[in-house]
Amino acid sequence: MIPTLGVFDSGLGGLTVLREIHCQLPGVSVLYLADTANVPYGDKPIEVVRDLALRLSGHLVSAGVSVIIMASGTSTAAGLRVAQDRYPDLPIVGTIAPGARAAVLESSGPIGVLATNATVQSEAFTQAVQTQDPTRLVVEQGCPAFVPLVEAGRAGSAEAEEAALTYLLPLHKAGVQSIILGCTHFPFLLPALHRAICRIGDPEFRPCFVDPSAEAVRDAARFLPISSSLLAGPSSFAATSDPDLFQRHASELLGETISSVEWLTL
Repeated sequence: MIPTLGVFDSGLGGLTVLREIHCQLPGVSVLYLADTANVPYGDKPIEVVRDLALRLSGHLVSAGVSVIIMASGTSTAAGLRVAQDRYPDLPIVGTIAPGARAAVLESSGPIGVLATNATVQSEAFTQAVQTQDPTRLVVEQGCPAFVPLVEAGRAGSAEAEEAALTYLLPLHKAGVQSIILGCTHFPFLLPALHRAICRIGDPEFRPCFVDPSAEAVRDAARFLPISSSLLAGPSSFAATSDPDLFQRHASELLGETISSVEWLTL
């Protein structure tokens, strides 16, 4: 069976998008690519991430998918427009514009962004928010410790909570009302983020966390053929390094057993 929806990420983060696909589009087959050989993307030059995004997109195109979701904020910032130009006949959706759109609708006040350093340096979320509301204040915070913690299976650790506290303090000082989780790994850190907010101890600081995944999947769904509802089947997975480790951690995070993960060579 040819997958209908292609999804890729540097590793486990895109599983938050896969969860949304299962909720919104339960009848769609998915091919999920995890570039575990190059995780994390956030500490790499934009040019390197762009090249990786194009390679992964090319693999999904060759597999015959109908739509691609770049389930990575860093990949979206670095490579979405280039990939769309290279494959003009294939819908390719990122996570930045959907996340910005949801955050603007969520509140009227300042918007915070938690993202990788590379995404923050690109200012992609600020541009996306201010395209919709030019007067809106956006405060972007790089979170270099988060992705490695998730990939190591330590999203719920004390170390994750300490990192969350460090990253939230500047957003607290700025008085943000909503916070975009600008990397798809970050929803797995929500318990640590909520504990850190409690430690800040300001009853006025109760920001809403915005996960771009739901909006990104809605955007992708508009491009799916009607017949995709008939393509019910298990998702398939491939990883560029240590498929067994990815299989184990992904099964834990999804709460279901992934039967197999192929080895992908880019």
